[in-house]
Amino acid sequence: MTADIDRLIARSAELLQEADTKQKAGNKTGFSPFEVNNLASRGASLFQSALGPKSVYAENMRNALKLKSPYSQFHAVAGVLQAFHLDLAKGHLVNLRQEVEAVVVSEILSQARKLAHTQGVHPAAAVIVACAGVEEFLRNWCELKGVSIPEKQRSIGKFAVALRMEGLISLPVERRVVSWADYRNDAAHGANWGNITPDIANRVIREIEDFILENKSVLG
Repeated sequence: MTADIDRLIARSAELLQEADTKQKAGNKTGFSPFEVNNLASRGASLFQSALGPKSVYAENMRNALKLKSPYSQFHAVAGVLQAFHLDLAKGHLVNLRQEVEAVVVSEILSQARKLAHTQGVHPAAAVIVACAGVEEFLRNWCELKGVSIPEKQRSIGKFAVALRMEGLISLPVERRVVSWADYRNDAAHGANWGNITPDIANRVIREIEDFILENKSVLG
């Protein structure tokens, strides 16, 4: 997690320095729409990397681009970048990022519950969505604890094994987590849908919710 934050700080500082250089020149010659959009797009990409698709910085960036002149837009965009960089460098965004991730997991599980109670929807759909929620939770947990797993190998099972090997969860908990992955595999293959009943879907969702509740302090 620290390495990720350090990389974001370095990218933020580089982008802010570039904005400062162009701002000094542009105060004399003006700013083109290309310069404004280039800076804003890269800034928005940085915000998403740090905080996900929704953040006050992303919204402020969109508002900056609504100003009438490229001159005003550029200065406003640079101001948003500066605020983001200062908050990031001072460590104010770490907890915010965790809060955003916690909300994302909660929203995914809420969707799983809705699917489980929607008439005409196969319970396999609810299992797949619920497992997506716990996979996101486990991924965040590993990142926060600096547990590295190659991107192509990331899965519920791999996350659980890695956390157990680090002493962060017990072997019985790892096995319980892996059982959800087994149900998801059945849910993802039409030939095995018969293995997923409404009772199983509701049990998987309930177990995942209990697991996340037990470990909610992980995401702050």
